[in-house]
Amino acid sequence: METGPVLIVEPAPHSRTAAIGAWIRSGSADEPAELAGITHLLEHLLLRRCGHRSSEQIAELIDALGGALDAFTTREACAITAHVPADRQSEALGLILAALFEPTLLAEDVRLEQKVVDAEFDLVQDSPVEVAAERALEACWGEHPLARPVLGNRERVSRLRSDELQRFHRERFGLERLLLVLVSPTPPEAIDALASLPHVLQPTPPHACPAWRHGILVEERDGLEQIYANLVLPGLASADDEAMTLAVLHQLLGGGASSRLFRELRDRLGLVYEVESATYSTSTAGLLEVTFSCPARQSGKCWDAVLGVLDRVAAGGITDREVVLAKQAIGSGLVLGAEGADALMEAHAGEFLARGVRFDVARLREELEQVTPERVRALGRRLIDLSILSGAVCGPHGTLLVPASLTRRVA
Repeated sequence: METGPVLIVEPAPHSRTAAIGAWIRSGSADEPAELAGITHLLEHLLLRRCGHRSSEQIAELIDALGGALDAFTTREACAITAHVPADRQSEALGLILAALFEPTLLAEDVRLEQKVVDAEFDLVQDSPVEVAAERALEACWGEHPLARPVLGNRERVSRLRSDELQRFHRERFGLERLLLVLVSPTPPEAIDALASLPHVLQPTPPHACPAWRHGILVEERDGLEQIYANLVLPGLASADDEAMTLAVLHQLLGGGASSRLFRELRDRLGLVYEVESATYSTSTAGLLEVTFSCPARQSGKCWDAVLGVLDRVAAGGITDREVVLAKQAIGSGLVLGAEGADALMEAHAGEFLARGVRFDVARLREELEQVTPERVRALGRRLIDLSILSGAVCGPHGTLLVPASLTRRVA
């Protein structure tokens, strides 16, 4: 959705570094199905050739700036960020804007990056953690665009041509979709260049809310010693009024060393090395996730423990002390998350992309203070319903990958 170009400038007068980030508010979920993966492939090409620079000149400039420059694609955005010495911020901003708005998309470079992306597909498929994460979205949201992998469809990506990428770039990468965040001692001169940036040719319609599907997708693999589970329940959209309450619920459920899941499965039972919860929010829907891996021989005990924790939280068994500890952890995280130019840049971008506002520690602390144990317990009862549990599991053959009490679907 276009809201016009947005510029967020945060003065950091005592910093010796500057952080610069530019987000185009169009990601993999905004692609037509027949072009699934085109935004990610385009992201790979943005910093190969742009403006008047060759790939060698760009590589040399990135190293000269300190190497802290990153390009990435999400389901709702494509971005380039940089953390550089303050006296070189104009060079970094100039490179970022040239990459986003003036890339040179040569056929030879497209073919080369298609090979790189093909290797990335293999990396994901070789990781049972990544497979479980991708399949969990497929399990709960089906064929909705928000459930598609950011990498897209391997076969379609391999067939994309330079002219298709050029047309897609003209239609999607424009001033109306730009979010530019600068955390710096002094504003860089290159801001003046914003007025000359191109406009987009095609509006992006808002995403429809995905319909929920329950059931666990199962993928059995040879050569694995552990099961890898990614369980999901309905969460909240990014701008929901109860977003901070959900953050507290997640923190006490599996967000830290004192959380229910960590204390039960690792500290008390010794069943796992890793277990945690997470939240994932988009503009229209969200997820509450629980992820764990455990030795196949202990999968039955692990499932009983995970489902037991979820069942007790769903029944309202959250103590006031748990809420207090979770709020303390989040409050400390708000301070630490804004320490340093790069962290503050990410915080501003995250808040604007989620809720359309600047990052403000005081406002967020006030929202956190208003979260009560009663609100957390009510949200837990509302969201945690094991009868609609969805997700995915990857593990060895002949293992208890899904208990009989849960709906199993073959991946």
